[in-house]
Amino acid sequence: MCKLLLNAGYPASGTTSLYYTLWSNKYGHGGGVKEGNYLLHLQDPLKYKERDKLHRRKKEFGKHITRPWMLPVHFFKTNHAFDHRKVSIDKYINYYLDLWEDIKNQYQSVMDFSNTDEQLTEDFMMSIKDHLLKHFDIKVVMTLRDPIRRLWSYSNRISKCEGNTPQSIMEKHFHNSNLNYVEKYKKYIRVWGEEKVCVIINEEFYKGDTKTLSDFLNYDIRPTYNEINYLNDIKSKEYSQWCELDNDMWKYAYDNMKWIYDNYYEYFGFIPDAWIDAGFYK
Repeated sequence: MCKLLLNAGYPASGTTSLYYTLWSNKYGHGGGVKEGNYLLHLQDPLKYKERDKLHRRKKEFGKHITRPWMLPVHFFKTNHAFDHRKVSIDKYINYYLDLWEDIKNQYQSVMDFSNTDEQLTEDFMMSIKDHLLKHFDIKVVMTLRDPIRRLWSYSNRISKCEGNTPQSIMEKHFHNSNLNYVEKYKKYIRVWGEEKVCVIINEEFYKGDTKTLSDFLNYDIRPTYNEINYLNDIKSKEYSQWCELDNDMWKYAYDNMKWIYDNYYEYFGFIPDAWIDAGFYK
């Protein structure tokens, strides 16, 4: 049976670099783009249109630079692309089954690495689950980064498109329930099963600790550091870190976002060392 690896988010957590890592290790292939956002379109056409408008603004910002959210097309050597006219779950399935026929002699899995998949509701995923499982062996990866640093990068990115300051955007999200890593994780394990969902700590993975992912996929994953660093450098210089997070803003963010760390600790029983080293969590 064809394997399908889904990405449960989050944006600004290194999902592009993870996608490239899996692709370059000959594990997975997503077709012509990393993010088709097809399931979001199927679940909520209005949200998809709003997201598409934002993406076009990003393209305008990146008109004269290499856009870090899109890997070079020639890397993929495929003409597969999503057709967003009259979307259906059957079209989604056929896209990946057709892609699999093209790449199955070189790769282990097809991949949907749309960051918008973290917006999928439990009810929606349950409504398509049985249909998907008829055709795919599904696994899910959830990439988590230090909450404050992740939100700061995201806010930098949005501020470049919308003209506001990263600080003002960050403040709007301090108590956003979508930032609850634990609840997102629990949602996915309720749908797909605990053994089918793997949490990847961004900071640990990009320091070279790939064992968790390798064990989960039953496939040896080795980072390709030169290319990963190249992609991350573009993100940091061009839009994710154009405005630095100073100490005062970090303390202000921590006072308002400690609940995310606390929830993580209460559920998993620990806080990743890199998150403690990066901030004020005690």
